[in-house]
Amino acid sequence: MKISELDKKKVLVLGTAKSGIAAATYLVKTGAVVTVNDGGTPSENDVKTLETLDVETVFGSHPLSLLEGIELIVKNPGIPYQIPLLEAAMEQGIPIWTEVELAYRSTEADWVAITGSNGKTTTTTLVHELLKRGSKRVHLAGNIGFPAVEIAQQATAGDLIVIELSSFQLMGIETFKPVSAAFLNLSPAHLDYHGDVASYGEAKARIFSKMDASGRLVVNADDKGVMRLSETAKAERLTFSRQQNAYAHVEDGMILIDQTAILPVSELALGGGHNLENVLAALTLIEPFDISLEAVQEVLRTFGGVAHRTEYIGEFVGRKVYNDSKATNNVATEAALSGFQSPIIWLCGGLERGADLTPLGSAMTHVKHVIGLGETGQRFADLAHDQNVAATVTREMEEAVSVAFDVSEPGDIILLSPASASWDQYKTYEERGEHFIRSVQKTGGAAK
Repeated sequence: MKISELDKKKVLVLGTAKSGIAAATYLVKTGAVVTVNDGGTPSENDVKTLETLDVETVFGSHPLSLLEGIELIVKNPGIPYQIPLLEAAMEQGIPIWTEVELAYRSTEADWVAITGSNGKTTTTTLVHELLKRGSKRVHLAGNIGFPAVEIAQQATAGDLIVIELSSFQLMGIETFKPVSAAFLNLSPAHLDYHGDVASYGEAKARIFSKMDASGRLVVNADDKGVMRLSETAKAERLTFSRQQNAYAHVEDGMILIDQTAILPVSELALGGGHNLENVLAALTLIEPFDISLEAVQEVLRTFGGVAHRTEYIGEFVGRKVYNDSKATNNVATEAALSGFQSPIIWLCGGLERGADLTPLGSAMTHVKHVIGLGETGQRFADLAHDQNVAATVTREMEEAVSVAFDVSEPGDIILLSPASASWDQYKTYEERGEHFIRSVQKTGGAAK
């Protein structure tokens, strides 16, 4: 079904929120006859917006009678396919799209798409920053920007739309065909939605299902699941790895893309081992778009990442400071610690949930001082002592940051990566990270 064929077609928009409202607004413009259905109660703002549109609305349930005469469903990605309404629609052969498919069909712009279990947001944001240095007009869409169908209306032929895609969104595409796409990694997630890891992986793999030999598919050489799923891809498949066995890799501390030296790893503003992989993926994704090496280097030296995810805060009296407040478990913190070669002053601790901290010991190779705070502060200090690393226990953030500057030297890394939830002292990890940043600016700024 082409967008031009939607005039007078009966379309059901399932779910409100940003994507649902954007889809309904666009569909009305195409001349479609639109019904908007939400199983719950939409927000007051959504209700007001819908009242300005020529649509019918049904709230509070998903009655099967809604399917009468319906020729297309555009559904919110988070609504499972197992609800009776969608099961009946599938039995009747009614196409079910997510808003991404609608957006793709509504523009002649080219798409650069990123999926994976981890790192999507950082990689997508970095790709957007890099592509902005080129000659094409670039737009950011999806979960970290505006709804894709809104952005698609602003884009024209020759433009680029960069989008982060979840497995939920990818399950509702039919013709979506990016010119450059990345499948970063695969680990068990959203199994309540997909049922099992195999189904989850297959949903992710839909990102390249319509790509052909003219497209570029960037995949993680070290992820067996990703490599297996991408074996059937028709697009040119290029790999990335921190090892020397990939198209994009690291050799003697230098980032190489197809043997072209880009930048020493030590000069990256973006910290964390996982973020090095994100950088390799991003550079491979944008290679066809002729961004100058100088522009690429400038972005890599200044791009600090996404807020609270190994976010580069800046350099204060010779110390590089990173905020990784979102790291609320061992796995996330291990990845952050492994990404630095310089001595690390590690601020950690938070809510006591009884987690086993011993696996973190193997990631402490470059840690020279541990500063424990919050309910688990003493446990992290005990872990440090077991690793023959100096430690200090503090009560709150400003004290911890003050100690970090006292015990560090120029050239050191000051890293907040708590490996603990924030709820002992803060409502959210964002609040914790923002307090850390304010404390660094106060203490580090005064030390200049």
